[in-house]
Amino acid sequence: MRSRFRILAALSAVATVASIGAAVIPAGAAATNLTGVHNSVAGAGSDTSYWMMQSISPQYNVNTTKNVDADYVTQIPPVNTAPFPAGQYVTKDAVAVAFNWNSLTVAQTPPDGSSAGIAALDADTTGQIDFSRSSRGPNTGETSTHNFWAYALGALDFVTFPGTHAPAAGLTQTQLINIYTCNASGPNVGKPIISDWHTINASAPVGSTIVKYLPQTSSGTFSFFKSKLLNGNTPDANCDASHLSTFHQEHDARSVTTASKPNAIDAFDYSRWTAQSKGTEADLRNGATLGKLNNVVPSPTTVNTTASRFIGTRYIFNVVRLASHPAGYTAQQADVERLIGVRPTASGGAGYICSNLAARNIINNGFVPLASGATGGTGLPNSFCRLNPTAL
Repeated sequence: MRSRFRILAALSAVATVASIGAAVIPAGAAATNLTGVHNSVAGAGSDTSYWMMQSISPQYNVNTTKNVDADYVTQIPPVNTAPFPAGQYVTKDAVAVAFNWNSLTVAQTPPDGSSAGIAALDADTTGQIDFSRSSRGPNTGETSTHNFWAYALGALDFVTFPGTHAPAAGLTQTQLINIYTCNASGPNVGKPIISDWHTINASAPVGSTIVKYLPQTSSGTFSFFKSKLLNGNTPDANCDASHLSTFHQEHDARSVTTASKPNAIDAFDYSRWTAQSKGTEADLRNGATLGKLNNVVPSPTTVNTTASRFIGTRYIFNVVRLASHPAGYTAQQADVERLIGVRPTASGGAGYICSNLAARNIINNGFVPLASGATGGTGLPNSFCRLNPTAL
């Protein structure tokens, strides 16, 4: 988050996105010192929420009601391969030099995934990264140093592919766990507890060996898959080298081979699947179909916060550090939270997203906005966000 001397912005390139170009800032956005006026705000991390936040950011940039200092928000992509932009320029200001995230060197490679984004935020000392996107909730101890602002619901599900040998009735959570974990002892040690679709689907040919895919391990999607869908079991636990999952970019099934499709299983967020099915973003599903888990398929009616919700329902977060980085920039948290969070009423109350001003963007990107309710925290008004909520 940095005061701008000038505005340049990389707008997304490749496929559905435009190539790097210049953006015009609101009138009056001149260079200042560390006063919180006319700041450049950069977010990094989650693949899951990148496109949603990418659609929200330009609307916030021109909003004069909540963005009272005419700040400018840039979303750093998780990777620089299509359909994500090949590079993302973050303009310089009084705190940090200009920076181009483009994977040409290790130092310029953006953090890929929620946990990677939070780690990069924690390591930042110059204001290059001001907040992180996250599809996982806080780990133990993280809320003592961060605010996790939940603002939408997504839902993680398993998917199968054309010609699948998976049972038409779907899977139970126990079956999913037994597919992704292996025997610790006995004659099948090192092999998945369920390794053949025929075991749970009599109509599948014997020898329909299940091919496991999973998102990269630095992603919140992987973390949530482990904690919720596998009920805390570690994917590939006890598996030998011949029975490991293939890891790839989350919500991108293009690496699932044609030959493996009848036997393949993967994890995919319902919201991203929905957005890709509607053409809101590039279609990376490779024919993937959402699965029925515990006899429920995620949908606008089953993705909610009630006790009867789809088991894979999860909060989507933006995360800000409580400590300023650099330390001298005492307004840093407040500047970020005008976009992603809630302040006491006397300090402005609910920010842009938490005032429901981004509801249409959230819905258009396949996610479910949170209802108005108690925000949490101390002295905060009701809003459409939740502060450090208990995991669903």
